Amino acid sequence: MNSQSEDVVREIFKSCLDTRFPHLQPFLPAEAPLLLCGVCAWWRTIALTTPELWARLSVSIGREISDTAQPSHPLIEVWIARSGARPLALVLKDLGLRSSIDRAEDVLQAFLPHFHRWQSITLLLPNAAFPAALMDLGRLGTGVSQLQIANLEFGADPGFQAADTPQVAGLARLLTVSSQLHTLYYKNDPSTLHLLDLSWAQLTVIDLVPVWSPMSQIIDIMQKAPKLRSLSVFIVDACNVARPLGLPDLVILWIMSEVDLGPLFRQLNLPALSNLQVICGNLVPLVPQTEVVNCINRSRCSLHAAIFKSLRIPEAALIAFLRQSPALILFEVSNDGAATITDDILTLLTAGNADCLCPDLQIIRFPDSSVSSVDGLLANMVASRRTTASLSPSLSRFVVDFSDVDLTRHAADIRRLKELGEVPGFLVWINQPETG
Repeated sequence: MNSQSEDVVREIFKSCLDTRFPHLQPFLPAEAPLLLCGVCAWWRTIALTTPELWARLSVSIGREISDTAQPSHPLIEVWIARSGARPLALVLKDLGLRSSIDRAEDVLQAFLPHFHRWQSITLLLPNAAFPAALMDLGRLGTGVSQLQIANLEFGADPGFQAADTPQVAGLARLLTVSSQLHTLYYKNDPSTLHLLDLSWAQLTVIDLVPVWSPMSQIIDIMQKAPKLRSLSVFIVDACNVARPLGLPDLVILWIMSEVDLGPLFRQLNLPALSNLQVICGNLVPLVPQTEVVNCINRSRCSLHAAIFKSLRIPEAALIAFLRQSPALILFEVSNDGAATITDDILTLLTAGNADCLCPDLQIIRFPDSSVSSVDGLLANMVASRRTTASLSPSLSRFVVDFSDVDLTRHAADIRRLKELGEVPGFLVWINQPETG
């Protein structure tokens, strides 16, 4: 490689960074950029004068002594200095082993003087309260930051319960001074967010999992963030929804709920939705969540992935949904062990029939004993999607669980499915966790 020009080598060095997770650059001596500095003097010079290599850093605290060492405060300062004027990305994680609040504060103190360059920050500190270092953000003046992505999780902190606390002031300073913030992962009490003057209208990704939020609060977010493309929430405390809610750009919707979602989905319009996952657990009384599929049919969106758990959607409504979703690539349905997939549904999913539904399915999952059919129909459906020439690409993954009784009753299905699973390019899981 020494025959290449310096510019070419510099670009090669940049490609050594993990492009799958561009916000994260691990501190590991055996990986770029530290590894590049130890090969030869020429490589070291190029690495040290390539700011992009030093604009990202991931630090884990609370490691056991035997684990990989983490950077000291002076090394972090040197690392940041090498980044020049480039936007910065910091990942600070508490792994929960011999954790140290002081260590988290130390890392943040090194980054605070460069607050105006923050582009992505991940602070996963479930064993520590809101860092005191971030409460000091006010002393940095009124300058804005370049923050685009914020992923935040802290331990329980009473300071998040009132508007006039240093914790809320620090959080406000972090999240409200950037006109570029578009992605927010917030794993704390979401009610705190309503104490902040966030630029909701510019947010495109909001993830509030795993904290439970009242339905009224989720409705408020939907109204204030009309440009959302991805929303992930846990919902409790149902409420009435007074007027229609339109999210014209929403592509991904992930909801877990312990209440009837009918009032919400009855008012939703999601014309761009592509990926939908809805889980409805501990619902008493058991109310069929038919409004979920009615919303999809009404929105006329081109859904590619649908995962329905414990929705207890009636057969007719489920068939109507499948008819309105010809572009489905992934379909999963289960109902706490109750029968969901019937003979009629399997027949309509069987390729080769004139009325075949969802011809593009590549992944089908029927977990939790959700199949109730005549022995043979299930394997016929799967086999048809593997052999019918008109289906391209064909089914590549199939997951099914049988009850103890059905394991005997569906002997022919199981035998044929196992035979199909031996064919290259197709994977089958029968009463086993899906892997790979």
